[in-house]
Amino acid sequence: MEMLTETEPRTLLLGGALLMGLAFGALARASGFCLRSAILEFRLMRPGRKAVAYAAALLAALAGSQALHLSGTVDLAESLYLANLASLPAVALGGLLFGSGLALARGCGARHLVLAAGGNLRSWLVVAVLGFVAYATLRGILAPARVWLESLAPFQGESLAMPALLGLPAVVVVAAILLPLAGLVAFGLLREGGTRAAWGHLAAGLAIGLLIPAGWLVSGVLGFDDFDPTPPASLTFTAPLGDGLQYLMTYTGAAADFGIASLGGTLGGALLVALSRRDGRLEGFQRPGELLRYAGGAALMGFGGVLALGCTIGAGLTGLSTLSLASLVALFAILLGTKLTAARLARVPAARLAASPAE
Repeated sequence: MEMLTETEPRTLLLGGALLMGLAFGALARASGFCLRSAILEFRLMRPGRKAVAYAAALLAALAGSQALHLSGTVDLAESLYLANLASLPAVALGGLLFGSGLALARGCGARHLVLAAGGNLRSWLVVAVLGFVAYATLRGILAPARVWLESLAPFQGESLAMPALLGLPAVVVVAAILLPLAGLVAFGLLREGGTRAAWGHLAAGLAIGLLIPAGWLVSGVLGFDDFDPTPPASLTFTAPLGDGLQYLMTYTGAAADFGIASLGGTLGGALLVALSRRDGRLEGFQRPGELLRYAGGAALMGFGGVLALGCTIGAGLTGLSTLSLASLVALFAILLGTKLTAARLARVPAARLAASPAE
C-alpha cells in the first residue's frame, strides 16, 4: 500500500487501465462476450449463455459501482454520464444508429477489437473506420452535425441520475434493476441445464462486470491527480478508438489517457488468449459487398456511439452503472436498432448475397 501512495497518479492511472484492458480482452476473447449474440438469442426466443453473460456483467457493474458511490469512495456524479446533461432525443438517435451499425458489422467496437487481435482483417477495418468516424464526430468535420443534433432538445433537468428524477432512494432503483437481471441469469442457467459452459459464461460475465467499478477506483481514487483533476472514467470503446488513432499519429505531441491505455490492454489480453488457444488466423472478406456492409456499419457505430455517449460497454455497462437515464435510453435504443436491422437483413434473399462477385 505504501508503494502505491508513493507512485505517481498518472502511472497508477495508465497502469491500472492497461491491466483492466488486459483482463477485459482475455475474458472477452475466451468467453465470446458479445451483446449482439445475446440479442440473437432473444430473437430466437432462446435466451442462453450469451444473455446470461451480459446480464451478469450488468448486474456486477451496477452493484459494484453503486457500492462505491453510496459509500462515498467515488463520486459518480462527476462522470461523463451524469455531469453531461445530454439531449435524450440525440442519445436515442445515436443508440439506434449504433445498433443498426452493430447488426451490419456483426459486432460492436469492443468485440471487433478483441477479434482483431487474433488476425481478423474484417475487424481491423471496423476498428479503423469506427475510430476515424468517432474522432471526426467528436472534433472533426462531423462535429457541427453532432452539436446541432444535441441542441435540438437539451435536457432541462438538474441531473440525469434516475434516483433524483424519480424521487426515490438509490438503493430502491438499484434493486429494481438488479432483481430482473438476477431473474434473467437464473432463467438462462436453467434453460442451459446448468452446464459447465453456462457457468463459465456466468463467471466471465461477472468478472467483466466487476472491471467497471475497478475502473472507477483506478481513475477516481488511485490515479486521481489533485493538480490535474479529471472526471472518473471506466471502460468504453467508441471515443477511445478515435483518440487512440489520433494518439498513434501524433505520439510525440500527445499523451495517453485511461481510454487509450485500456485499448492497448484489450488488444494485448485478447492476443495472449488467441496465442494460447492457437485460434488466431488471418480472415478477410469473401465478397466486395461484405466490405461495404462492415464499413457502413462501423461508420454508423462511430457517429452513433458518440451521440449516445457510449457503446454496448460504455453506455450499456459503464454508463448504466451510474444510473444515468441517458445510458438507459441509449441501451434500449441500441437493442431496438440492432433488432430492426437484424430482422431486415434476415429478409435479404441468400441468392442476392451470393450474386456479389467473389474477390
